[in-house]
Amino acid sequence: MKLKKFHYIYWIKNIFLNPQLINLANIEPAQLDGFLSLGWFRIQQTIFTTNYLYFDGQEYDAIWLRVNLDDFTADKNYKKLFTKNGHFRTEIKRAIVTAEHEQLYNSYKESISFEGAQSLHSLLYGKSDLNVYNTWMIEIYDGTALIGSGCFDLGSNSAAGIFSVYDPRYKKFSLGKYMIYEKMLFCKKQNLTFFYPGYFAPGYPVFDYKLEIGKEALEYFDAEQKKWYSYYNKSDGCFNALASSQS
Repeated sequence: MKLKKFHYIYWIKNIFLNPQLINLANIEPAQLDGFLSLGWFRIQQTIFTTNYLYFDGQEYDAIWLRVNLDDFTADKNYKKLFTKNGHFRTEIKRAIVTAEHEQLYNSYKESISFEGAQSLHSLLYGKSDLNVYNTWMIEIYDGTALIGSGCFDLGSNSAAGIFSVYDPRYKKFSLGKYMIYEKMLFCKKQNLTFFYPGYFAPGYPVFDYKLEIGKEALEYFDAEQKKWYSYYNKSDGCFNALASSQS
């Protein structure tokens, strides 16, 4: 893996407090596994980490998450989502961003309350036309209409979910959650061990949906101890209070 000079993207400074960020010239699959296991994550063609976030004038802890795919199964939440979405066509393949994906992204961006990247190309590549990551894409079609799409990066034994967007007219189908489940099931079939959906922020509910996806196999990262712990206590059926913003 070759490293370039540190470069701080303007919107990183507005959201992430004291981030560490590395521009990448290349990254091997096993190296991505290592970064992910230490609470690092992709932004454009960089990789970064932070322990703190800044939203609406308030500071929050950033708690990094992963799903242990060895313990993950198609749970009741997925079965409900599949009942609603199983009639749509799902495709998973290597990522190629087209005008159709950009149009879907723009429609999605107009429907959300927080600031997104200017374009899908910018979100994934920044100002570069090259991709150092092994990026795959999920697509959801209603007939011939693209109604949902998302990307995830594959490492050697891990994968990281980068984004999921959908047509706002299909909001009632919970396509965002459905695509994350489909990504994880695909990765499990590829014999990967971990799926990293990013972070959540206790007290800031925008990201709490991640806590309901494969929750019995969900783990959180203790940045001080540099260790992963189960989010869900199987013995008493409760969530770990340290990690939960819902306790």
